[in-house]
Amino acid sequence: MVVLGQWMSARITSSYVHARADAGALYMEGFLAAHVQELSDGRTALSDGKADLLDDLLDNTGLAHRVEGMKIWLRDGTIAYSTDKSLIGKKMPSSEVDAGFAGKVSSKIEQSPDKEHAGQMIKNYPLLEVYAPIYKEDSSQVIAVGEFYEKAGGMIAALSRSTRSTWVIVGAMTAMMAGLLYLIVRSANDLIVRQRYLLHRQLDASQALSDQNDKLRQAAELARMDASKSNESVLNRIGADIHDGPVQVLSALLLRPSDAGSVQRLAKHVLDELREISSGLVLPEIETVPLESALRLAVQRHRSATGTAVAERYTNLSMQVAHPLKICLYRVVQEALNNAFRHGAGLGQKVEAAIDDRQIITVSISDSGPGFAARSATDQTRKPLGLDGIRNRVDAFGGSLEIISADDNGAMILIKIPLAGNGA
Repeated sequence: MVVLGQWMSARITSSYVHARADAGALYMEGFLAAHVQELSDGRTALSDGKADLLDDLLDNTGLAHRVEGMKIWLRDGTIAYSTDKSLIGKKMPSSEVDAGFAGKVSSKIEQSPDKEHAGQMIKNYPLLEVYAPIYKEDSSQVIAVGEFYEKAGGMIAALSRSTRSTWVIVGAMTAMMAGLLYLIVRSANDLIVRQRYLLHRQLDASQALSDQNDKLRQAAELARMDASKSNESVLNRIGADIHDGPVQVLSALLLRPSDAGSVQRLAKHVLDELREISSGLVLPEIETVPLESALRLAVQRHRSATGTAVAERYTNLSMQVAHPLKICLYRVVQEALNNAFRHGAGLGQKVEAAIDDRQIITVSISDSGPGFAARSATDQTRKPLGLDGIRNRVDAFGGSLEIISADDNGAMILIKIPLAGNGA
C-alpha cells in the first residue's frame, strides 16, 4: 500500500505538471509566436518594438501575477529575449532547449535557484519552469524555444492537498482491507478453535462414556456377586430361623412324651414360628399404602417381636412411591432395627424419615447402645443380611449410606435416596 500511495502521488504530480506545461505551450503558440516571427529571418535578438510588446504583455496583464520571468532561446543557445535584460545575447547551451527545438515540451519544478539561474533576478521560488517550441507561421519549423517561469506556490499547495487526500484514501483502503483480512483470519481462527474444542469435548465425552461403561461393568459384576452373597445370607437366615425355632420345638416334642394339651401348645408354637418366618419373606400388605404407612408397619412389627420401644418421626411421607422402593426402605428399617436390638440391646431406638424440597428421601435409624466399635464380631447365632445387605439395597436405587458411630454413644445408619427415577 505504501508503494501504491507513492506511485499515485507521483502520477498525480506528473500529470498536473504536464498539464500546466501544455497550457504554457499553448499560450506561447497563441500569444507569443506572432511577436517572435522575425527570428525566422536569422536575427539573434528581438527588435526593440517586439521586446517592448512582450514586456508590456507580461507587466500589464494578468500574467504578471502568474509569470515570474520569460526567455526566448535560439537554436545555438543564444537568448534572443529575456525579462532580465542582462541575459539578452548571452549563449547558454541547455538540454531543455535542444528538446524544445526537437518539438518537445518539457517542464520541471524549481524549489530554489540553481547554477543556471545564478545572478538572475528571479526571486519567488518555487517556480514551474516550462520549455516549449515556437513554430514559424503556417509551418512545422521551430524558430525558437520559449522558456517561462510560472509561480508554483499555489500549484504545489494544491498538489500537497491532492497528495494528502491520496494518502488518506490509500490509508482508508489499507485499514479497510486490513480490517477485512483481520475479520477473515479471526473468523477462521474462531472456527478452528470451536472445532478443536468440540473435538476435545467429543473425545472427553467418549473417554468418560468408556470409563462409565467400565465402572458400570464392574458395578454390575460386583452387584452380581453381592446378590449371590445376599441370597446365600437370606438362605442361611431362613435355615437358622427354621432350625432354631420350629425344628427345635418339633425335636422336643419327639423326645419327650406329652399329653394332648402339651402337644397342641407345641404345635401352635411351631405354627406361630413358621408364620413369623413367612411374614418376613413376603410383604403383600405394603403394596398399596403410602411410604409412611410401610415404615410404620416395619416399626410396629419390630416392637411386637422384641417388646422394645421405638420412637418415630415422619415428615412429608404421605406421597406414593414405587413399590420396589418401599420394599427397600422397609427392609432397611427392619434390618437396622434388628441390629439395634441385637447389638445395642434396643436402647434409644429411633426412626426418622422425610422428603425434602429437592425430592430426596432421608431415613435415619439410631440407637443409644455401645456403638459399632464395641459390638462383638463373634455373634454368629443368627447371621443377618447386615450392613452389606443394606448398602446393596440402597446402591440399587442410586442412594448413599452413611454410618455414624461413637464408643458408648450409640450408632446411626443414615441413607439418602433420590426420588428422581424412583417415583410411583
